[in-house]
Amino acid sequence: MGSECVPDHCRECGSKDVVTDFSAGDVVCRGCGMILGERIIDDSPEWRTFANDDRGGDPAAKSRVGDVADARLNSLSLSTYLVDPKKGGGGADGEPGRKHKRPNISSDSAKVKRMQRNMARIQEVADYLSLPKKIVEIALDVYAEAEKQGVNMRGPERESMAVAVLFIACRKAGNARSLKEFEEASGIPKRRIGKSFMSLQRRLDLEVKQATTEEYVQRFCSRLGLPNKTQMIAHTVAKKADSLDLSNGQPPVAVAASVIYLVAAYTNAKRSIQEISDVTMIGEKSMKRVCKELNKSRMVLFEGVVMT
Repeated sequence: MGSECVPDHCRECGSKDVVTDFSAGDVVCRGCGMILGERIIDDSPEWRTFANDDRGGDPAAKSRVGDVADARLNSLSLSTYLVDPKKGGGGADGEPGRKHKRPNISSDSAKVKRMQRNMARIQEVADYLSLPKKIVEIALDVYAEAEKQGVNMRGPERESMAVAVLFIACRKAGNARSLKEFEEASGIPKRRIGKSFMSLQRRLDLEVKQATTEEYVQRFCSRLGLPNKTQMIAHTVAKKADSLDLSNGQPPVAVAASVIYLVAAYTNAKRSIQEISDVTMIGEKSMKRVCKELNKSRMVLFEGVVMT
């Protein structure tokens, strides 16, 4: 397949640090790990297998999926057990059809088990990230649609797709989460999650808005236990940074971490760069680099900010 036009910036985070990985055939943003394009599309299955698939998962995790997942599972799997009268399944006198015309129960059972594992995995990662029920419901809706559309949810794609639907659900619900957070929660490289996200977005024709700096600031400030005064100023500065496009192509999550660091220092909230790095999962070097850019517009960012 011929090469596609390589983008000069990331449409997800705005970073201009875009490279082509010729070994994988992907165009990758090094800022957020998102796959921006696939120069060579290979639909063949990967050789790698996962031990977790053979273990059948944690029964306790499956039991936590709950009524919401069961409803999706029932709506997806019920039709697979119904015999199409045009294909047989009953004799001329209403007698049971011949063996080869009966539903493939073994195949259907495997499908149900796969769906149970995927739904349990969605809930497991959601539990790790303490995501609310609303987001799990959105994720299961996206998953159900993916199954109906025939998106590959088997083999190596299973885990990354399950995590990607949660990433999409968070975006739809306005709950800002970075790919790095999903990487830590699932153990799947953020690049693979990003690739699955792009695949789902394309196959399901989804409109998923980008998380803003302000959305990340809100959650990180809360986790850092910052005083209300600091949080309010951080929100104001984050909004200005977004509206004035002062990030210089850095991902919103990195800008949010840097804004918090600057505002915490400005308000004497005394949060070290290490503390902020641990909570936001943004490296100290990256944070310092963004802070340097933001400091160039310090007067504009803090204009009108009143210390009380």
